[in-house]
Amino acid sequence: MALRLGDGVERLPGIGPARARSLEKLGLATVEDLLRYFPRDYEDRRRFSTVAAAPVDTPVCLELLVAEPPHLSRIRKGLELVKARLVDDTGSVTATFFNQSYMKDALRTGETYVVYGRVEGPPGRRQMTNPVCERADRARFTGRILPIYPLTRGISNNLLAGLTLRCVEECAGQMEETLPAGLRREHALAAAEFACRNIHFPRDEEALELARQGALVPAAALAPVYHRLSQAERERLAKVENSKGEEQHG
Repeated sequence: MALRLGDGVERLPGIGPARARSLEKLGLATVEDLLRYFPRDYEDRRRFSTVAAAPVDTPVCLELLVAEPPHLSRIRKGLELVKARLVDDTGSVTATFFNQSYMKDALRTGETYVVYGRVEGPPGRRQMTNPVCERADRARFTGRILPIYPLTRGISNNLLAGLTLRCVEECAGQMEETLPAGLRREHALAAAEFACRNIHFPRDEEALELARQGALVPAAALAPVYHRLSQAERERLAKVENSKGEEQHG
């Protein structure tokens, strides 16, 4: 059954009572709450490189093949390491994951992943520490601008971004417009669906800026703007709206 704006967060995959309580601490009880919970920052993960060309001071994405089975080492109590050799046509890199033993089975030999993080070390000894890894055919949070949200205990940014992505994909088109289309055009404000999609997962910097200018502002907050318009401006906007409606039904 499709998601609706009023659905509780428990309808989302992986959200049981405990996580629902944690989300409630952030004021997030429904799908609409998630869509109106805006990022505090963004991380640009669009830059791709190769092992040989990767800069040492800037995180990048690389498309890498798992060359051999990852190796798990238990160094001492409370410290586990998984090491994996990842390759592309230009070289290899050793990825080390601290206390992420699940990565031993998550990375499958012979499969290609988009790997995001800083590449360190000289050619021939390139390394990455705790990089983000997604299968190349299932990438969600690499190769794009990633939203960074305010968090609370028990809620990671990956979890919140994943929940929000699901809500955006299914419910962005349900967001209510708060101003007439004519007024939005007059002031170059984004439509609600565009603003919802691009305030969370911006297509690029220009789309983000446009989304921010009219991002899902409550109607009550915009009412003064509308009421400050002269009667003639309101009548002109009304005529534009009516003529657009007639064209659509003509």
